[in-house]
Amino acid sequence: MNIKHFSLLAGLAAITFTSFPMAANAQKMHRSFSKLNLTDQQEQQIENIRNNTYSEIEDILTPQQQEQFETIKTLRGQLREAKEATNLSQEQREEIREIKKSVREEMESMNLSQEQRGEIREIKKSAREEMMGILTDEQRQQIRQEMGSRRGKRGSRRGLF
Repeated sequence: MNIKHFSLLAGLAAITFTSFPMAANAQKMHRSFSKLNLTDQQEQQIENIRNNTYSEIEDILTPQQQEQFETIKTLRGQLREAKEATNLSQEQREEIREIKKSVREEMESMNLSQEQRGEIREIKKSAREEMMGILTDEQRQQIRQEMGSRRGKRGSRRGLF
């Protein structure tokens, strides 16, 4: 990880831990799932799927790409936590924008082949389907509404990871 990314990561960590002290102990649940009142069993199943998905993706990456992927996962996890904080200062919001930019740059610098991109899309698609299969009908409806409203705000682009 280069110095720029490390300093941005350190800055975001400071924002995260000062904005909400319990974040370090909070279970890392995607924002869409966190609003669904999942059972403990559902949370565990989703966490297992997420971990398996990450492992499958790492298996198709080169060692250098794996290092970059770890950086991306760390940055994205902290971004999720920071986004949930309330009353962020303008400086903190700017720092978050910089981290997002760093994540995009890190992803672009991975130089994934077309084959890797296709495999990752399939892995993610399978994981989404598996996660949706764990949910009740009501939870699936809630998540579709949440995802639809988020897509409307940012467009329909979808990231690779």
